[in-house]
Amino acid sequence: MSPFGRYKKEPNTRGRSRSFTERAFSKLEKGSLRGSIMNLCNAAIGGGVLSLPFVFVLNGWVIGTAMMIIGLVAGVWSNLMIAKMAINKNLGNLDNIARAAGGKAMQNLLSVMTLIFMGGVCTGL
Repeated sequence: MSPFGRYKKEPNTRGRSRSFTERAFSKLEKGSLRGSIMNLCNAAIGGGVLSLPFVFVLNGWVIGTAMMIIGLVAGVWSNLMIAKMAINKNLGNLDNIARAAGGKAMQNLLSVMTLIFMGGVCTGL
């Protein structure tokens, strides 16, 4: 299909064909595929990416860049530690990794933090 719907039109449930523009820019309905995709992108990208310019305004280019590099190193390092633990102990999911790293208390903490994260994603906080 062309980007502007000139060549092929997709029929809708009412028997009328809608162009790409009509489909892409129409109102988002509850439970629609486009709405679900937008929510998934919102959760994946999050407000952190959108707040980056504000961080640079508050801290300046030098400190802002240093903070970004520190965050990058911390993220890569923590992911490598998780991957190393999973490979060395032959663990298949994060729940088992948390139990191996810190026992039942760490496993429970992971569950609570996941619940808080999911609540924030669902409410947009």
